[in-house]
Amino acid sequence: MSASAYAASALLLVAASSTVYVGSFASLSTPESTKKLRKEKGIAADDDKDNAQGLNSSDAWLLPVFGSAALLSLYLAFKYLDREMILLLIQVYFGVASVLVIPPVVLRLSRMALGENVLTRWEKQALVCTWTADWSAPDSKRSLAKTGFRLDRASMVLGAMVVGLMGLYAVTQHWMLSNVIAVCFAIQGIMLIQLDSFATGFILLGGLFLYDIFWVFGSSKFAGESVMVKVATNFDGPIKLVVPRNLGDAFVALREHGWHALPAWKFSLLGLGDIVVPGIFVALALQFDQHQASSRHPSVSFDRFYSQFAKPYFTVCMIGYVAGLVMTMVVMHVFQTGQPALLYLSPSCSLSILLAALTRGELHALWNWVNPATKEAPKVSKEAKKVAEADKKA
Repeated sequence: MSASAYAASALLLVAASSTVYVGSFASLSTPESTKKLRKEKGIAADDDKDNAQGLNSSDAWLLPVFGSAALLSLYLAFKYLDREMILLLIQVYFGVASVLVIPPVVLRLSRMALGENVLTRWEKQALVCTWTADWSAPDSKRSLAKTGFRLDRASMVLGAMVVGLMGLYAVTQHWMLSNVIAVCFAIQGIMLIQLDSFATGFILLGGLFLYDIFWVFGSSKFAGESVMVKVATNFDGPIKLVVPRNLGDAFVALREHGWHALPAWKFSLLGLGDIVVPGIFVALALQFDQHQASSRHPSVSFDRFYSQFAKPYFTVCMIGYVAGLVMTMVVMHVFQTGQPALLYLSPSCSLSILLAALTRGELHALWNWVNPATKEAPKVSKEAKKVAEADKKA
């Protein structure tokens, strides 16, 4: 095994771990204690604009089933349909999806790095369009419908940049551009998909542990080849991180013969599922740390960008993720064959959290905790609204 192959694995390890780390912090929202504190002090509540999609135990049980159906459909499509047409449809899909996904990710990361008020001025400058449909008669006028949209300056600028990025990627198909887009999709997934409890997280990791083993190894029994590997290697889109494992050969060829002698790239890859699925579990550990810290210090304002609190569970789970990824790559290099990463990531992340909870004597608290970010806000009845309005007037 060449040094370039080991370097490629190291780069994948750093890229995947960094994505999980950043995505976990991007997933934080303002805890209930801080919202209550701000309300008592008459301070405007922090606006968590990114609405998290809660994942419960029922969803976790079904996810491997839906994932299997999608994977098998892609496998059959690549096997029996025109590959170029499928890849064209995939490019169109990701082009549209990128315009919707990348701007919110860039905005969130900008606020994390530069402060919450960055780009606030641009967000207040917006193109507002409204359409109304009225029914007009000589003696009356009635409104039938009213709709419209608001597009702020920040979204317009970022949207234009994304269109340019996707256009450049469509023309060049460069692996670096693919990685940039894939990282944005991964961070968005970790930000918006939030587990409601650790029990759901264990179900999810366990189910996808079996899913990964079956489709990487077991599927060859009936398909004659690994369905997962077949789809991953044929799917030319930003659903994986890729790094050339023959970079050394490329540098030698470039130095001795120039650009025209560059060899064809041979890639090492890591699917986004091996980043997002463990990533939302690692993010749950960070959310639990935030909950514990804010509960112990209710007088401290923990907004969604505040990170100066103890993170014991996040730390051990992050270590577990890195250890699982290292184990995956070691086995892959030893046996010279693709490995189902969740075979190693699921146990390493799950066991790290359980051992930490047992060591700290907090297993009961961890198991029974329900993530507040996944709870739906209670609906207020019309009568309650009228009473509240009357109280305000009084």
